[in-house]
Amino acid sequence: MPDTQEITVMTDTADILIIGGGVMGTSIAYHLVRQAGVRVEVLERQSICSGTTGRSGAIIRQHYSNDFTVRMAKESLSVYQHFNDIVGGDCGFITTGMIVMTNEQGADALRENVKMQQAQGVHTHLLNGSEVGQAAQEYNGEGVALACYEPDAGVADPMATTHCFAQRARDFGSIIREGVVVSHILHENSRVTGVRTLDGDIHAPTVVIAANVWSGRLAQTAGVTLPLTPTRHPMLSLRRPNDFGGRHGIHAVGLDITRQIYLRPDLGGVTLVGSTADVLAASDPDHYAQGISEEEITFFRANAAGSMPALARAVPRGGWAGIYDDTPDYHPILDRLEPYAGLYCAVGFSGHGFKLSPQIGQWMSTFILTGSKPPDMQHFAFDRFAQDQQIRPRYSSGVLG
Repeated sequence: MPDTQEITVMTDTADILIIGGGVMGTSIAYHLVRQAGVRVEVLERQSICSGTTGRSGAIIRQHYSNDFTVRMAKESLSVYQHFNDIVGGDCGFITTGMIVMTNEQGADALRENVKMQQAQGVHTHLLNGSEVGQAAQEYNGEGVALACYEPDAGVADPMATTHCFAQRARDFGSIIREGVVVSHILHENSRVTGVRTLDGDIHAPTVVIAANVWSGRLAQTAGVTLPLTPTRHPMLSLRRPNDFGGRHGIHAVGLDITRQIYLRPDLGGVTLVGSTADVLAASDPDHYAQGISEEEITFFRANAAGSMPALARAVPRGGWAGIYDDTPDYHPILDRLEPYAGLYCAVGFSGHGFKLSPQIGQWMSTFILTGSKPPDMQHFAFDRFAQDQQIRPRYSSGVLG
């Protein structure tokens, strides 16, 4: 790994302030300090990875509806595959493969997406229902009109990944301040001057908002309204039966479009089950039900068993709920926030932030340091909503991307 240096002095000034200590904020910090000798501080209201990142399913896939998103996911996957060589540390990435299944209603969209993904160099291929079990033997192809298999997909450890980005950012000179609650963006004459925290002001000519569901409140203190809706997303943990490929057997990630669920393998003989449904109630990010209800457990168990029959014998281990920062088109906003010089945001990931964080960290650092957006980043401009240029997915569920 490259030479590193340690900086331990805490100051009230910086070149760049990043609000948010999740995977996005730490990735941006790492890429900034690695590219340039700037003083970067990350301000985290609690502790690193204590917010939405730590509740992520952390699925790494390239299956999207738009070519520019596929390219972004493809570059990010490469980083996860070679994380120790590129970033440094163990992100916990495991190649599992991924099966995507749908009924007739979603077949045309799936077919078109796979054709486009193949043109972008993604290793993926179509299957009929009878071939599902051959590609991913645990899954049930009954009632499946069309499926695809992506062998390079996998899962990672969200907490390990975030802490790796944070540590490497520190190694290159970034300061990470935990327990710092930012209340306001400071500005004067259309230029950002820093932030106000509960402990005092910190001055900087550049501020990056990467605080997930809390980003809207912060932007509003500068008079900017971000189109973000916090939505609650529950996840059930199931202990697989002992005869499931061995106690610690790993299965492919499953995306069942018909049943609106995904299945994510975890270590220790566990499968996590989450929802891809769009219609989820808006929630207060500071006061929402972080557990999982009996009704949700019943729904997930029944649908998980429909996708993977062996899970009918699985034992529920409880679960939790994370929270997404949804935009109207379920794609992020990566931009400078007019009319302010020096105010940037990386928000609105709608459940896709973890898998895309390596490439977005690179993009944001390039944009902040040079003023120039990489070509594919231009699709994620803030003004696309006002100009009716929203990103259109092929699937009926926008959460699928």
